[in-house]
Amino acid sequence: MNYRAVAYLLFLVPMLAMLAVAGCDKASPVAPSGSILAVSANPTRIPLNGTSTITIIGRKPDGNPLNPGTEIHLSASLGTIPSIVTTNSSGTATATFQSNGRLGTARISAAIGTTPATPMGTDAPAPSTPTSASIDVQVGSVTTTIILQPTPTSLPDTGGRVSLLAILRDDSGQPIANQGVNFTTDLGTLASRGNTVTTNASGVATDTLRLSPEDLANNASTVTVTVHATGAAGAAVTQTATIHIQGDRPVASFTYDKGSTELEVQFIDTSTAPGTLTYSWNFGDGASATGSSPSHTYAAAGAYTVVLTVSSGGLSDTATARITVPVTAQGNGT
Repeated sequence: MNYRAVAYLLFLVPMLAMLAVAGCDKASPVAPSGSILAVSANPTRIPLNGTSTITIIGRKPDGNPLNPGTEIHLSASLGTIPSIVTTNSSGTATATFQSNGRLGTARISAAIGTTPATPMGTDAPAPSTPTSASIDVQVGSVTTTIILQPTPTSLPDTGGRVSLLAILRDDSGQPIANQGVNFTTDLGTLASRGNTVTTNASGVATDTLRLSPEDLANNASTVTVTVHATGAAGAAVTQTATIHIQGDRPVASFTYDKGSTELEVQFIDTSTAPGTLTYSWNFGDGASATGSSPSHTYAAAGAYTVVLTVSSGGLSDTATARITVPVTAQGNGT
């Protein structure tokens, strides 16, 4: 008998048993009852296919960080996020939330199990009590306003091309990127054929309208172009623009911009006609003017509808713009 081998085995078996017990006893730290979680996101508003860094900070009831390795369970109502992260030595854990192209608000939730003290007189383990916190991340932006700019705003009765530019803004005035829009027209042919056009990083979508003499054979005086987008709760947001067709009739149009004071607006006539034009301006606040390019000072800030009527040879036409005072950028009346 090899006594040395037997002695080695007698030494090795207890050691293996101790290691097995130690391995069974090793588990993730559990937060004590009364622990607190705080969750933050950076940024809190992301594109439809963007990411946000989620930071979770855990504190024990005495204010000290949760033990390193404490598991935090995560979930997201939209998109994806790791299901489990662990705290570091400062009680902090981070994860990356990835949106999946669905517009909406993603609720990011974090939770840990906390173990109260074992009741006196019992060896039974105390039940785990969850502690949780959450934060919302806005996925995609909701369209609230659309600016539609056709260039040019009038064509001869032989037709031509009109460039269409739509600018989408959210409720904070920021451009909305990667948003689908659709252009429609009551005459002519769109380069997009009415299919979805996606805005660029500046919130701009473009299309081209082509009008032929055949499109205008019935003596149309105007062509209406509309852009459509999706707003809050799936509601449609639209904006229209009018293309005037020149014949023997005058065609009214104007631009407007901020004046020399906060409440002053400068109007510039861009109307066309085969003869001499006369002008009639209605500034939407009860005031009027008859010059070609007047300025007007409003009594108060607000929204006003401005109407220009031009006449020539017994024919007339009107152009309208809804303006907001103070004016911050140039606009068009068509």
